[in-house]
Amino acid sequence: MRCYKCDSVLSDNDFCNSCGADVAVYKRIVRLSNAYYNMGLAKAKIRDLTGACELLRRSVKLDKKNTQARNLLGLVYFEMGEAVQAMSEWVISKNLQPKKNLASEYIKRLQSNTMRLDTISQTIKKYNVALNYAKQGSDDLAVIQLKKVLNTNPNLIKGHLLLALLYMKKGDFEKAKKPIMKTLKIDANNPLAKKYLEEVNKQTEGRKGEPKKNPENRKDIRDYEQEQIEKELAAGYDIALPKRRMVYRESNAGFMTVLNVIIGIVIGVAMTFFLLIPAKEKSMNATHNKEILKLNSQIDTLNNEKKDLQSQMESLEGEKNDLSGQLDSKGNENNEVLSDYDNLISAASAFNGKDFVGCANQLKNIRNTSRSDAFNALYSTIQPEAFKEASIACYTKGKDELGKASSIENYDEAINDLKNCFLYDYMQADYTDAADKLGEAYEKQYMMVLETKIDEAGKYKERALNEMTEMINKFTQDGIGDSKAAQNIQVHINKITES
Repeated sequence: MRCYKCDSVLSDNDFCNSCGADVAVYKRIVRLSNAYYNMGLAKAKIRDLTGACELLRRSVKLDKKNTQARNLLGLVYFEMGEAVQAMSEWVISKNLQPKKNLASEYIKRLQSNTMRLDTISQTIKKYNVALNYAKQGSDDLAVIQLKKVLNTNPNLIKGHLLLALLYMKKGDFEKAKKPIMKTLKIDANNPLAKKYLEEVNKQTEGRKGEPKKNPENRKDIRDYEQEQIEKELAAGYDIALPKRRMVYRESNAGFMTVLNVIIGIVIGVAMTFFLLIPAKEKSMNATHNKEILKLNSQIDTLNNEKKDLQSQMESLEGEKNDLSGQLDSKGNENNEVLSDYDNLISAASAFNGKDFVGCANQLKNIRNTSRSDAFNALYSTIQPEAFKEASIACYTKGKDELGKASSIENYDEAINDLKNCFLYDYMQADYTDAADKLGEAYEKQYMMVLETKIDEAGKYKERALNEMTEMINKFTQDGIGDSKAAQNIQVHINKITES
């Protein structure tokens, strides 16, 4: 357990050894939060999801930094079909504990499956449509819409309950029983489902002519759930209930005054935590809800950009086909025009598939980048991003190959990829390190040749020195000849020259 002020590890004392803060009440709150988490976990294991939600909400309300409880609450929400609420809890958890947090894995899995995100979004929209139909009295349309929702999201509890309610409204209690039972299969102790089932059983028993149960006899039936709650309360999970004393004894007035003052201070501190923590949590929830909305907006923007790019490709394809018909008889120049169109269309297709190196290579093959308006628009849309990502990809790949290289051929592969990094917008990559890694690859390859193929060493040395000199000249032409990257290359040139 850590101090809420200085984040130091707490000892058994009621104060922090580092900052001196009084942590007695804080420890009580954290233990209470952990107790609620343990009870929530137990409920979740027996599929009492509603009970688990209630206990876990209490846990995070007491201690917002209890990321285990918040992650579990997200999983329970997700199991109940409430993916948005689950994502909200995981985002809050990730922000409270950025490292070594399972919430990061949950978010990553959900975001990596775009089809699942689209399905969730459509499910929510369709459920809201069904709810509006039900409010307007269009029960049949609501039932049809809910069936579609539950086909794609069979764990959506509120969908099952609304469907059961609509069937009960129509008097079709046998049909209503099916979604109620599905709800109880997902959430074994859902109070609303139990209430609906009780009403359905009551109506079906009455219709079959069976005698109704006498409610007066229910007082003899043990309420195990209530007994469990009373046990938890008595055990101190929620509040400590003092035992009644039948004998009254006169107390010392001075001692009682001091005791009352101490109790007042403790209550004041406790009230501060109980009032401040929920307010801060509410503010945090609002902030992270905005982040979720912003993330959804970014996803929509990316989808729209992809659609725009696809539209531009189709327009360019049509323009190319028109030009092809017009230019059949005009020789090599026209073949160059059509070749440029083919290269740009292939580049756009590779860009859509996240193959930035392939895209950049296709763009490099274009001889004239100023064609039609549609051509120029598509080229200017994809070229900056493609050249940036291609440079980063080549640098990353070359660096990895250099780290694993164990033969002359392996070093050739690393050299080629690191050189390709500088064919594109290398300023967007870590070009200083890329230059250093390229010089290192030349140097290590040359040293390996000296050890294994000494007769070929001269050829490799000449190649390394020439190509590294060309790299320095490139830096000079690009206006960074005196940069750290050029200095790194020069260091490796000197080492090869001296060897």
